[in-house]
Amino acid sequence: MPTNILKYQDIMNQIHQTLILSSHTYKCRVKDVERQILYDFRVHTTPVSTIFSIGLMFDENKNHLVRFDFGENLRHVNDYGTENEKVIYGSHVHFNSPAGKYVPKNVIPVGGIDEFKNIARIKEALDRFVIYTNIQLGGD
Repeated sequence: MPTNILKYQDIMNQIHQTLILSSHTYKCRVKDVERQILYDFRVHTTPVSTIFSIGLMFDENKNHLVRFDFGENLRHVNDYGTENEKVIYGSHVHFNSPAGKYVPKNVIPVGGIDEFKNIARIKEALDRFVIYTNIQLGGD
């Protein structure tokens, strides 16, 4: 549940109602009420509607619970510096990974997650992400 409903709704409205995107990072806190875990909900936009990221980061240790990076031209290296090194091209997902651009971590292609197959635009991805991560405004 968002800890600041108005800030959360502002993020959703900004993404849904903006015709021309710019580079910006929207943030608010989300709390897992059942487990008492606090997350940073982050949406990073660019001027290109098909290049963006959406994620939940643990507030306590700043690791990503989940972060989707969308973009056809993205490139990520799995198993960096090992004999199993492999390049992943395009949109991908980080699960339980450390923050930091230069910290080795592994990803999976977005196409490997049924709920996000064939998703390329931020508005639809944001709505699917909210459902996928079970972010609710309150109550049941």
